[in-house]
Amino acid sequence: MKVIATINGSITAESMAFYALKYAQVQNLTLVLLHVENKKDNLDDVHASMHRITTISESQNIKTERVLLKGSTQKAIKLFLSDGFTDTIFCSTRKKKNLLSNSFSLLLTKMNLNVDIAIVRITKISSIMDLDSVVLSIKEDRLSVEKFTFFSTIALAFKAEGEIYSVSSMSVRELSRVDIHKAREKLGVINHNLRHYLKLANIMKFPLNIKHDFTNSESKSIFTHVVKSDAQLVVIGAKRLSITSFLNKEMPIEKLMREASVNTIAYYPKEK
Repeated sequence: MKVIATINGSITAESMAFYALKYAQVQNLTLVLLHVENKKDNLDDVHASMHRITTISESQNIKTERVLLKGSTQKAIKLFLSDGFTDTIFCSTRKKKNLLSNSFSLLLTKMNLNVDIAIVRITKISSIMDLDSVVLSIKEDRLSVEKFTFFSTIALAFKAEGEIYSVSSMSVRELSRVDIHKAREKLGVINHNLRHYLKLANIMKFPLNIKHDFTNSESKSIFTHVVKSDAQLVVIGAKRLSITSFLNKEMPIEKLMREASVNTIAYYPKEK
């Protein structure tokens, strides 16, 4: 089984690969450093980046492979993935007005790939090595086993504390009329539905807590919470893009990843 880090020779892609490296270490996977040749990326930079990552991987006893593909990006990736089992593809993205527009990240999320995808936005390279707190943002109690497994693997890899930040969306009018008793009841239900994840965290010796918020702006609340919590990484669950969602207005996850002040990973589990 393998985990892929897509490398283009940039410092952000190389930094992203360190998350993939640590993920591979915990899950005992082979780390594949993959590049699809194109006119934009400098191959010398790609090889140099792969060499530096491989040196770190080997020093930590992580099996590493280097793969250079040619031809159509979609066809090359699908053909490579058909020959063996891949758990997750890690890919970096850059800050743009439309974060995923015309990018390799967008291409991955639109392809019908039978793998999980982790799109990584790097804002602070130093935070990768100093990671001691990871936040997983979810809506109410919507937490899948796949999402929790990815989140907990990253936290365990860095021996970091974890936090589930549960956001309940409401209109401005609903927020102004919130009944304290009913709010407590709702939070109690959410905590009850998430209790098994806390039990799993306890078994794994993984420090985990849950925090809640009622808001009419999910992205804004996450921004504020992350700043207050001093977390170095935020993980957000996401869905694969469809043509309809792509043509619609900006999605909250795009705004969050573009404007977040900390490193962010959008995790796309494979479609069921």
